[in-house]
Amino acid sequence: MPPNTRIPRRTFLKAVAVTAGTAGIATALPTGSAAASGGSTGSTEDLAEEHAGDRGLLIDLTRCVGCGRCVDACKAENELPWREDQPARGPDAVLASANWSVVRSEGRVGADGEPRYVKTQCMHCLDPACASACFVKALHKQDNGIVAYDPTICVGCRYCLMACPFSAPSFDWDATFGRVTKCDLCDERAERGEPTACSEACPTGAITFGSRGELLEEAHRRIAERPDRYVDHVYGEREVGGTSILYVSDVPFEELGFATGLPTEPLPSYTWEISQLIPPTAAGLGLTLIALYARRRQVLRAHEASEAGATEMEART
Repeated sequence: MPPNTRIPRRTFLKAVAVTAGTAGIATALPTGSAAASGGSTGSTEDLAEEHAGDRGLLIDLTRCVGCGRCVDACKAENELPWREDQPARGPDAVLASANWSVVRSEGRVGADGEPRYVKTQCMHCLDPACASACFVKALHKQDNGIVAYDPTICVGCRYCLMACPFSAPSFDWDATFGRVTKCDLCDERAERGEPTACSEACPTGAITFGSRGELLEEAHRRIAERPDRYVDHVYGEREVGGTSILYVSDVPFEELGFATGLPTEPLPSYTWEISQLIPPTAAGLGLTLIALYARRRQVLRAHEASEAGATEMEART
């Protein structure tokens, strides 16, 4: 900044107010995972019972043929563009601002050596870490189980991207003010009592829409009836406290690129230890700016007084 450039007082104080206000919002959040995310502090079993009626999906990887119609339906429903740098199908498929759902091919895996396909999207955790990390609650869990996003109050900090164990949220750098993007489990369709676009478009029945409790029962029924076909694991039943997107597979999930070894406790109990540092940090920054501004004003006033004194002396002589 040039030495003679001054920051207008109102402009500076507004910046400080924003900083302090952000700290105040974060400080106002009660401590603990439930307060931060709107979820529950109970056990995994308590969470499962509490969220049995949540909107969810059961994805049967033994039935997925990789056609990608679910991706097409998702893009059409949400008016998402096709981008060459963000492939939505194939081995390099990645969740991104233009891809809220992708179908990733895993090549030849399993005992039969046949290719497998994995549909991926936001997992809509029962007690979401992303919502816990969001100190302005731009990300929040709704009564229907959807982890929703409000771009009008998002400050673009992107803590949610770091908190998510599934790397589901993305950031749209092309947007004017930047925004977080992810699957919203067809929230608008939910308001109309309709299933998700992806489940409706699936031609093989690989994606089943319903309430989480019913989908969990169906998943265990399939495993019990065909133990020779399925691995004895419903992915999403207990991972990080449970998710509303559930998977069954004939190939161990670690061979399909899934995040494994995750705790069964909700992650907000861990992420809060980090996110609670945000308020004092932001508040400290605000106080530092105020102190610097006050000091600068003192120096300027002293300099102005000195110049005024010198001018008066010159006038007298």
